[in-house]
Amino acid sequence: MEWDLSDLYKGPEDPAIQQDLEAALALAEGLNPEDLLSPQKAQDLFRRYEAALEKAYKPLNFASLYFATRTQDPTAKALLDRVRNRFTEVRNRLVPLEVALRRLPEEAFQALLAHPGLADLRHFLLRQRAYAPHTLSEREEELLNLKGLVGRSAWSQFYTEYTGRFRFLVKGKELTEMEVRALRRDPDPEVRREAHRELYGRLTAEAPTLSAVFNAVYLDYLQDLKLRGYRHPLEPVALRDEVEVRDIEALLAATEAHYPLVERYYRFKAKRLGQEKTPSQDLLAPLGEKPKVPFSEAKALVLEAFRRFSPEMEAIAREFFEKRWIDVYPRPGKRGGAFCSGGLPSTHPYVLLNHTDDLDSAHTLAHELGHGVHFYLARKQRLLNFGASTPLAETASVFAELLLDDLLMERLSGEEKTLLLAERVEDAINTLFRQVMYTFFEQKSLLARQEAALSPEAFHGIWDEEQKRLYGEAVAWTELDRAAWAGIPHFVHYRFYTYSYALGYLVVLALYGRYQEEGEAFVPKYLEVLKAGESASPKEILKQAGVELASEGFFRYGFGVLEAWLKALS
Repeated sequence: MEWDLSDLYKGPEDPAIQQDLEAALALAEGLNPEDLLSPQKAQDLFRRYEAALEKAYKPLNFASLYFATRTQDPTAKALLDRVRNRFTEVRNRLVPLEVALRRLPEEAFQALLAHPGLADLRHFLLRQRAYAPHTLSEREEELLNLKGLVGRSAWSQFYTEYTGRFRFLVKGKELTEMEVRALRRDPDPEVRREAHRELYGRLTAEAPTLSAVFNAVYLDYLQDLKLRGYRHPLEPVALRDEVEVRDIEALLAATEAHYPLVERYYRFKAKRLGQEKTPSQDLLAPLGEKPKVPFSEAKALVLEAFRRFSPEMEAIAREFFEKRWIDVYPRPGKRGGAFCSGGLPSTHPYVLLNHTDDLDSAHTLAHELGHGVHFYLARKQRLLNFGASTPLAETASVFAELLLDDLLMERLSGEEKTLLLAERVEDAINTLFRQVMYTFFEQKSLLARQEAALSPEAFHGIWDEEQKRLYGEAVAWTELDRAAWAGIPHFVHYRFYTYSYALGYLVVLALYGRYQEEGEAFVPKYLEVLKAGESASPKEILKQAGVELASEGFFRYGFGVLEAWLKALS
């Protein structure tokens, strides 16, 4: 199944793309910041601001999705480049209003907050205000937007295009990156070893080029920190995600304190594999025969898991299949990985997969459809309150995976349950512990970049050190493993996003604990969390469901669940 993007535009030549961009530019032109001094006028001002973003986002959404399945297509590249340029023009026309809002006299700002007609924008207004200390002049903000086209955005696109051309030869068959990564879970150890050599051998060979990309995006971020007066590399991330730097640091410290759980699991795995240590080529090795799960079966499993929790969730997920909002299989030129693009309140989400007919792909389907349900439900919000703040961004996705596991656990018995529990522990390691390890790597390599550009060997060294800290003495590494950092696109596309997977995983465990305690009574509370979008802070949204984000009890409960799973395996 390939997705149908016609709900957005008929194709890359659709004249409506240019018409919407022109309409966005017209709406963004002439917004008078002085209207912020009148709450009544401000209502219309924000409606126009929102409409301009709506008209600009839709072409960008289409161009990004079109490019994602055609990364080597000149037409797709040209479209994305053209739309990004026009989108930046729109953003620059909105800069004067954004700067004025952030610098508005306090009395006038409080008048906006108090006005009934702006009540549903209270959270948006407060979020904008929080950026005031780090907002530059109008001209400087415009220049930074323009710089982004040849800075972060350009390097991000280059990385996607460049790595999208990688091909790997395993058992005489040419494979994409996602296909070769899937073979690291193959039951045949020789296949796993060949896939490992191909993947990490290529990343080792490409490290000089990819390290240049990393150095460029790191320097861009360091310049932004300095220009905007941030005192800590995590400060803009915390501001974006509406948490405190200390909340992120508490997450990192709590996870690091539980690193021994990872070593304990991989000692267990080594014993099951008949090894003294788990070979790095076998980190993802199945502990028993893993079932083949064709897409049709994965679809049926996920829909059943959703239905048992909430018929509303199942009905929403079913639309993705019936209306072709999903692109399923890997193919040349298609970007690797999986994602859900949230779209707009006026459109709908799309899901990209690289399904390889195994249980991991079934979990990925559940994960991305969890995102899809989240965005679908959040469409009740207006655009300025739409989406999912980072601490909640992975909530619905990981929760959906646990729902799938619950269904599978009921259908399995004996050794099969042990194998699935081991899968659940490995998922926790990859979603929680490894993401924190990634964050430590990013912190240390970014700090080193302050002094000078890092060589591939410098990146290798930092990665190797962090990897060994996480796994302790339980894993036997190869020289090729040192280059794994180069194949993680999050380090290029975002700054410090990976911590959110870890935080989101602990949020899910807390919500899942509430579900186990309350049963069906919890379902409407959970759906309200998803419907809230960004209409309030993540802490406020979660509090309504009985979860206190980043508290001592929050961490204690989450890691307690993981310890219980490990104990059940022993």
